[in-house]
Amino acid sequence: MYDNSVALMQEMRSAGIEYRSDTPLEDDNLIDTIRVGWQGSNLPRTVVLIRVNDRGAHLEAGLGTLAPGARAAALELMNALNADYRWLKFSFDEGGVVMCSSDIFLVPEVAGLFGMAALGRMFDTLNEVYPRLREVLA
Repeated sequence: MYDNSVALMQEMRSAGIEYRSDTPLEDDNLIDTIRVGWQGSNLPRTVVLIRVNDRGAHLEAGLGTLAPGARAAALELMNALNADYRWLKFSFDEGGVVMCSSDIFLVPEVAGLFGMAALGRMFDTLNEVYPRLREVLA
């Protein structure tokens, strides 16, 4: 497991943030995966996957599937959200699964601070925009 993954988990534990690591401490994977779940006033229970390598992390959350016939409206909404929240990327795949993602620089010295800030920013933003997303979700 990467040092920045360990540092992030230590800081989350100290802050009382519940998480689950899919990567054993002694593993030499190319990517470590840490899962954090949260529910907001607008956002149903959502899990963010934090995929960590030696230089940074990729955060991603699945938000649901597009409603039938909502593809055009969803594309407009994704473009608007990407313009309004440029630190996050909203998209959907060919199967209509709506995703939110973010990439961050993450070295051990700042892993806790940067990782928790990015995670908090993602959850806050998802809680804010979820009512708009509901319009295009099944």
